[in-house]
Amino acid sequence: MSDNAPGGVAPGAPRESQSIRLPEERIEALREWAEAGTGLTAAARVRDPDGRIALVKTSWSDGWVLPGGAVEPDESPPTAAAREVREETGLDAAIDDPVVVFEQSYVGAEGGAVAFEAEYVVYAARAAGRIPDAAGLGVSPDEIRAARWFEAVPAALHDGALLRPYL
Repeated sequence: MSDNAPGGVAPGAPRESQSIRLPEERIEALREWAEAGTGLTAAARVRDPDGRIALVKTSWSDGWVLPGGAVEPDESPPTAAAREVREETGLDAAIDDPVVVFEQSYVGAEGGAVAFEAEYVVYAARAAGRIPDAAGLGVSPDEIRAARWFEAVPAALHDGALLRPYL
């Protein structure tokens, strides 16, 4: 099974199920990624030598999130995680072992039926340095609203109940 096939990512990592309920227009916006793309997201739990964690606020998140994003068809999940960390924090991270894989079911808010399934893999990573101002981060303007190092995981963590045990 390839790394980009469902169930093929990080076979030795812990796995958790996640149901994501979204409005139908958001489901449709993601459908091509899930069905014709990789259906895979990679992120990194980036720590510095002092044990701080790098987190970002995006245009779509309710709180702080791990730097990460969609895996492109021609890249491996660890390569995608490193690319996303660089785009979203300006840091060059050394990507280590996977921490967890979330098996995601995307559900339409109105109908309640599963529209598609995807995977979200979180890698351990190491980096050091200053995180630049958010205006210079991300692929598109206003994608990254803030980025910074934290001494401890903040209370305002998007999907905190799911992610917190792995941070």
